[in-house]
Amino acid sequence: MLQISEIVKKTEEMFDLFNQHFYNGELTRPAITVSPDSGRGAYGWCSVYEIWNSENEAYREINICAEYIDRPISEVAATMLHEMAHLYNLTHDIQDVSNNGYYHNTKFKATAESHGLHIEKDPRYGWTVTTLTEDTAAWLAEQPGMVDITASRKTLLQITTTTGDDGEEAKTTTVKGGRQTSKNRSIKYVCPECGTIIRATREVNVVCGDCGVPFERA
Repeated sequence: MLQISEIVKKTEEMFDLFNQHFYNGELTRPAITVSPDSGRGAYGWCSVYEIWNSENEAYREINICAEYIDRPISEVAATMLHEMAHLYNLTHDIQDVSNNGYYHNTKFKATAESHGLHIEKDPRYGWTVTTLTEDTAAWLAEQPGMVDITASRKTLLQITTTTGDDGEEAKTTTVKGGRQTSKNRSIKYVCPECGTIIRATREVNVVCGDCGVPFERA
């Protein structure tokens, strides 16, 4: 049975492991969450502000997006270390992003590469392309429990509609996280008198109530 709590627990364990190894335990653990992308198109994020409160203490949040949690563990680890670099910079008042938090500057690159990551430049978002260094990848492979997570959240990405020469409409629904598609097909009919259009999921014989003539397949 799927246990979401176990997935969150693993991300918390990952943060604690990385904090000790790469930051000497310096970082205060934020709230670690696994929740939907919400349209950002990112693998994760670190909140700028301390948005969680508990017993008069405030915490930032690191989220790993649920749609992508089943990537290879090395990629999830790279996302966690990416967000931990942001957390480090936030706690040290280092401005590492601009353009509403999307463009990553060389200050982010410096922090990330000092803590287990290799960073390359994206032409639109700056120094944000994140992978583990060879040393980090080798170290991670030796850590017990750091194995792939085999579940993810399916979220509607887009619906596209196409109509063939035969008038048959194909609707394709694409989801991310589950990497599946489903197709619903409909047939287009037109009243030859008034031009009213109807659609059906199978061949039908329907008469237009206004004109009294049968609909024709378009």
